[in-house]
Amino acid sequence: LAQAFTAQRRWEQPDSSANPAYMAPPAIFSIAATINLAICFSLGYTTRSKVDGALPGGFVGHLTRYLVAWTLCIAGEWFGGPGVYALYSSYGFERPQIAQLFVLGFAWSSVLGCFAGGFADRFGRKRSAMLFCTFGVITVCCKHFASYPVLMVARFCDGAHASLLYTAFESWLVSEHSVRHGFPGELLGHSFALMFSVSYLVAVACGFVAQLGVDLWPVGESIGLFHYGGWCIPFDLSMLCQIIGGIYIALNWDENYGEQNDGSSAGSPWTAGSLRSALLKKEVLLCGAIVTCFESSMFIFVFSWTPALSPNGDHSLLPCGLIFATYMMACMSGASIYRLCSSFRNVHIVLGVTALAAIALSVPAVIGISDATVYLNFAAFVVFELCVGAYFPAAATIKGEFVEDKYRVTIYNLFRTPMNAIVVAVLLFGPSLESTFRLLFALLATVTVLIAAFCYSEGRVDDSKALPLLAASA
Repeated sequence: LAQAFTAQRRWEQPDSSANPAYMAPPAIFSIAATINLAICFSLGYTTRSKVDGALPGGFVGHLTRYLVAWTLCIAGEWFGGPGVYALYSSYGFERPQIAQLFVLGFAWSSVLGCFAGGFADRFGRKRSAMLFCTFGVITVCCKHFASYPVLMVARFCDGAHASLLYTAFESWLVSEHSVRHGFPGELLGHSFALMFSVSYLVAVACGFVAQLGVDLWPVGESIGLFHYGGWCIPFDLSMLCQIIGGIYIALNWDENYGEQNDGSSAGSPWTAGSLRSALLKKEVLLCGAIVTCFESSMFIFVFSWTPALSPNGDHSLLPCGLIFATYMMACMSGASIYRLCSSFRNVHIVLGVTALAAIALSVPAVIGISDATVYLNFAAFVVFELCVGAYFPAAATIKGEFVEDKYRVTIYNLFRTPMNAIVVAVLLFGPSLESTFRLLFALLATVTVLIAAFCYSEGRVDDSKALPLLAASA
């Protein structure tokens, strides 16, 4: 904090409109990080996951094997999180060019979701997780080059990387828990809570370490097109974590697969109609709507928050690692709040989360993006990240309950296809930042209405079932 206030004096400008390079002073972000640190660890300690009674034999070992691998692999993901926009900006690319690079990754991820959704089910979820690490290493190697074609290759690898992260790991955990070991269903929510708490804790550490690395070596150097130092450092740490994670998975995980159909229909689940039937259940369609609207908003936000907090400044000078750590502490607090709400139905928790997220992103949608609104927008972004933290364990538990294991990875990837399409469309057409945040508000408001309608219909069904019982008892 003392260093931050020293930096504050260097960054203060008497008239922000007179200086087009004005940016929010870093002390604001340092203070926010300190406050969030105290809150998230207090909530984390208060709501640390506990299980009543004795745990089944083998559960601790199973969960440990998963969490160690998850920690290493998600660290590889988080190290690259804060500085993607800043890295591209430091290479001299403008916002439209950066948007095109983001589009490539999401478009490729969308294509994979269309025709390769069941890849991990057939190829094996362990091997798919190892492939995730391989794509991560290739991506980092490509990002060292200030060459648009090479960065395009990196984004193609990022697309495959993202598809595997959000499907293979979660599916491996659910299958091992329910199919191989037959552990009680209530322990699955405990596993997801620990998984996302670890994820956010690792993200906080990665944000601070990434910022420290950039501060120690702030000026990137180059040999021709190859760059090192500066915002390349977090990506090098990402590569190291994914190499270690891939080796750990290879040595410690068992392989599991999606269930296969019998007979000639084994390779054609759509013809047999079983996948169609599983997909068209209203609960599964609701899961798809939630993933599409909320997670598309989240990914568009990832692209938008950096320019929103430095509307007239040099994006590469923004303390992205510190801000990212603040966001991740808010996420961790959200995960803790989810555990405090464990007595509520998960679908009701998601309803509250989407409603609060819509309110948060209505702030930049209404007041706009400018130097004068940076502080209010930053506060709104922190609240949105709080919602993200509560969303993931709740949504993962809902999907675990509603989606059949037989086609879990396939359906999860189908969920991602419309989500990626929305992200690609927004980045490709490049609306203004104000219009972008209005769209995010509309998406979140829409899914809030859909969840509320589902809860209302479920409540009416429950009431209709209860009426005959009440009449009989009378």
